[in-house]
Amino acid sequence: MMDIETAPKTTSLTTRAFERLRHDILTSKLRPNERLRIQSLSDQYEIGTTAIREALSRLVTDGLVESEDQRGFCVAPVSREELLDLTQTRIDVESLALRAAISKGSLEWESKLLGAFHRLSKTPPPASPALHAEWALVHRQFHEALIDGCASPWLLRICRLLYDKSERYRNLAERQNRSESRNTIVEHQQMMDAAMARDGLEATRLLAEHFRETTEIILSAGLPNL
Repeated sequence: MMDIETAPKTTSLTTRAFERLRHDILTSKLRPNERLRIQSLSDQYEIGTTAIREALSRLVTDGLVESEDQRGFCVAPVSREELLDLTQTRIDVESLALRAAISKGSLEWESKLLGAFHRLSKTPPPASPALHAEWALVHRQFHEALIDGCASPWLLRICRLLYDKSERYRNLAERQNRSESRNTIVEHQQMMDAAMARDGLEATRLLAEHFRETTEIILSAGLPNL
């Protein structure tokens, strides 16, 4: 029978394996369709096979990993069709969250959004892989702050899942082409200004335009299967 003290350790190892695998998938270190061999991953991450298997099962639920009978696990594939569907779904869901945030958001929400934009505006765009992690963090924080006032944990959870799926496509595109001349700071400021002005129509229009522009850049990068 399992010792009581081993349960927290197992949970911690599973969480650590989940975070490592999720990071490597989102940053394209683990590529689309790549086979995920449990023993190999266990050796690479120095985490037991049970924790690796449980983490992979969690990632299947999140749509970042696929599982096939008798064939094990692999990184979820990418496609033009999925990206277009993902983009439209993200526009629909995040627009709903943004309208709710604009309607219900408090002064605390406004302060959080201002702070998130300030950090983003002071962080240089990722001109190299070494700078990517810092920018990716503040970029995520801005988009989370933008809709944080919606007061719906379920909406926020779905938005985070859609963000992760979109982030993987964006990272794949950046590996192909980093010479993007787009001024994203202006785009983010315009979204923030519209939200702060409580202009839901303009804020959601800008959000949709922002997402669609990113999708066009990804499609133009010439990724396999896109």
